[in-house]
Amino acid sequence: MLKIYHAPRSRSNRAIWLLEEMGAPYETVSLVLGAPKPPEFLKHNPAETVPLMIDGDVVLFESITIMEYIAATYGPTPLALPDDHPNHWQYRQMLVFGEATLAGPLNAIIATMFRAPDDQKKNFTMDAVRTGFGKRIGVVAQRLDEGRYMAGDTFTLADISVGYGVNLAAIDVFELKHLIPETVLEYLKRVVDRPAYQRMTQVT
Repeated sequence: MLKIYHAPRSRSNRAIWLLEEMGAPYETVSLVLGAPKPPEFLKHNPAETVPLMIDGDVVLFESITIMEYIAATYGPTPLALPDDHPNHWQYRQMLVFGEATLAGPLNAIIATMFRAPDDQKKNFTMDAVRTGFGKRIGVVAQRLDEGRYMAGDTFTLADISVGYGVNLAAIDVFELKHLIPETVLEYLKRVVDRPAYQRMTQVT
């Protein structure tokens, strides 16, 4: 059975959210962020980033690739737009955008907020990431001018990707929520109100 190494609130949320949307079988191995990883995990992912997926001989550790693998292997699913769909390339762009452009840079804020000495928590990098986020969240708002979701009016993997990033940024301690437009906060509520998301939050 497909196995996900999972730490709540980490990027493994994306994989479990999708699996719940699709009703596909899976098992989890619980992790704690910041705690030592088990030997099997380190064997496959020495970077120690979460998630890690093992499905038979297939081992993956990038959350977006894991979602594409799940959709392709356990689908078909309407959550993955096919190559001939009119919105396919917008869908693929926002699928990648959610991590590479939106959520990825927030790692600098997370590390600084939780690990840096108090006298280093305010610095140029923090300001640069916040400024960049203020511009990048505008891409999400622009997409919502054209539909309810990232690839039009249909919920897709791109919304799991972007929704995770927006939800991460909305955590109060990161001091980014004031940069998120109201239309994007309304979008966030739409995606996190989904039953599959709510089930995902109960997975430990």
